[in-house]
Amino acid sequence: MAKLNIATVTRAVDEMLLRTDDLRHRQILENYRRHAILEVINEWKEILAADMTVEHPVYYVNVDGASTTLDGYEQVSQFYGALEHSESTVMVPEDEKLAVADWGFASEAIVNFFVSGVAASAAFQRGESKLDADPEKFYVIRRRMSMQWLYDERGRLIGEHVYEHADHVEIREVPESEFITLNEAREKLLPLLRPLPVFESAN
Repeated sequence: MAKLNIATVTRAVDEMLLRTDDLRHRQILENYRRHAILEVINEWKEILAADMTVEHPVYYVNVDGASTTLDGYEQVSQFYGALEHSESTVMVPEDEKLAVADWGFASEAIVNFFVSGVAASAAFQRGESKLDADPEKFYVIRRRMSMQWLYDERGRLIGEHVYEHADHVEIREVPESEFITLNEAREKLLPLLRPLPVFESAN
């Protein structure tokens, strides 16, 4: 596969912002855009700031053959901390489709996760498949994913519902030249990061 462009992380939401006038919907989309960049570059603590996420978020996560409920700030923090520890935050969506409404947004995409051999093996130990990846090599895990994220009236994240279609998960070994490191992601995405707009009520 040709090397993916990490800067396309925000492509779908940027295109939707161009055709969205509703203030509440724009606030939601700007929140999602900022969240996506911060997650990929492993600055997850900023995601849980008071202007981005409610005090008690709830996530429903269904990936790697496991269904998990993350109930509250501490459990969500532990989830992001585990991603940081496994160095598996770098991801690039392909063909993302978005829809936004007052309640939040829905998304479907093929998501490419760039992981080391160690992280790749760990990701396939919780489901039925087992994988012994070479810890010295580089891998991309491709997942077909659907998400629904809920937001409050101020455009702050209430919670994520994340679902993987397990039948479409595949893993590819890639040469180092096609692998996107966290440092590269930070270099390309930090210039695209912008503050949230000042909240304006649509009423």
